[in-house]
Order: sequence, then C-alpha cells, then structure tokens
Amino acid sequence: MTVAADKEDDNMFVFACTSDYAAVVETLQLLKSKLRTSLNSGATQVYSPDHSKFSNYRTINRDITTADGRTVKAIGIGDLEIELPNGSKRTKTVFERAVHAPGLASTLISISRLDKAGYLVTFNKGMCTIKNPKGRTIATIPHSNGLYKICASKQAKGENHANTVSTKMTISEAHHKLGHISHTAIKNGVTKGYFTGIDLDNGLNPEFCDACAKAKSAWQPFPKESKTRATKYSERVHWDLWGPASVKSLNGHHYIAAHIDDATCETILYFQEKKSQTVNLYKRDEAYIETQTGN
Repeated sequence: MTVAADKEDDNMFVFACTSDYAAVVETLQLLKSKLRTSLNSGATQVYSPDHSKFSNYRTINRDITTADGRTVKAIGIGDLEIELPNGSKRTKTVFERAVHAPGLASTLISISRLDKAGYLVTFNKGMCTIKNPKGRTIATIPHSNGLYKICASKQAKGENHANTVSTKMTISEAHHKLGHISHTAIKNGVTKGYFTGIDLDNGLNPEFCDACAKAKSAWQPFPKESKTRATKYSERVHWDLWGPASVKSLNGHHYIAAHIDDATCETILYFQEKKSQTVNLYKRDEAYIETQTGN
C-alpha cells in the first residue's frame, strides 16, 4: 500500500513534543526502531527519526516549526515504510516523500496527508480506523494514554532484543490464557487490535470449560433446619465409617462405624479391625432394631 504525496511543501509544521535529550539518546545508541509511531492531526508531513525505514532517500536541510515556536532540523526526505496494525494482521504501507527528522521523539503520521491522498480516517469508541480510497480497512489503531499509537512489529537486523511474535492458537487456548473472558470478547479484541500477538485458528469449535461452569454455578443456601426429619425411631438411619486410625486401639481396632438415628439422634459406635467388617455390623444393627422396635 502506497500513500502518494503532493509536491514538496515549503512550510513544515508539527504540533508535537520535542526533547532536549535527543543527544543523550544518540549517545546511548537507543534503537530508533523502538520509538513509537502515532497519528498526528497537527503535522503537515509524515515525519520520522528512524533513518533505517527510508528508501529513495536524499538529503535536505530544512527547518520544522513546532507549535511552541521551536525548530527541529529536517535532514532528509524519502519513502517511509510503516506497518499499520489491522486486527491480527498488519498492512505494509509506504508514505512517499516523508521527512527524516532525527530531533523528533517519535514517528508522526499526518492525518492531513492521509486525507489529501483520499484515505478515510475515523475515530470512534477508542479506536482509529483508516480506509483506503477503495473503502477497504487497512488499519485499526487503539487509543492508548491519549494517543493512537502503533507498536513496532519486526526486529531489525543486528538488534539484540526480544519482540512479540504472533502465536497461532485456538479460541479455547486464548480463552484460558486471557483469564477466561468470553469467546465473543476474544474475537472482537483480536479483530479490532486490542490483543496483539494472537492469530486465532477458527477451524476448531470452542471446547467446554469446566472452570467457567464451576465458577458460574449457583449454590442454594443450606437450610437452618431440616424439613425432612424422620418422625419415629429407625425410620431413617445414617451410617458413617471412619478410618483407618494412625494408631490402633488397645483391642487392635483401626475403624469406627457410626450408627445415628435421624429421629432421636441416638448414636451407636461399632469398633472394627477391618473395613470389610462393616457389612456384618450393619446386618447385626438391622437385626437389633427389628428385635427391639419391630421396625
């Protein structure tokens, strides 16, 4: 994608923040490619301090006037290549006759230049959308700290630094990694450029998420008192088996089977050596109840 330019303008103006620390940046040899790129409505041209992104370069000696009356030197002009974010993809765009200005702190894309070239730039709900003259969207740039900034996507040759790599993942993998937000929110965030470094694989259907199902389950309150209590002895009996104990009793028992009557709360404990003895104890308990109560 190429953004054409009119003939060179004698006046260069930019509404931007400049820095007295440009010389310090040069001394520290900070990477120009890591400086941010942003849209600017007060710039008459496209400006960049990064010489490595220019082609068809020729030197000039001009002054750029800033909004506070200061001047910044423009030392070259050429075709500037910038990759514009567009959802999970990026659009390689060349701005003709862009200006090289090492004194600026960032690359500035002139909105007026885009307008003159027939591009449509809209701002809505924290997102800047750029469409080419044919109406196709070539960039979606999110709002960040008062600016519509474009992050670098490539690592220049010879640079020793880490950079984000776009990872292909399913919607379910993204769901887990992004804190279990909804699938719709993930697709919307990737499409509009809120999430970078994610290339969604739409070939697979979303998987069922156990964690979300458990987290969203509604629990009924536990009643303060039971409404289904038995009304007569042995109508309902609760049995519970506990063990094995870490220390044997004096009689060599490891387990305790507890009989609790629901109506009277009568509790009978049966001590046993093995878990397998529980069935026989239950049968003995059942016979006791039948003999003593007829139930």
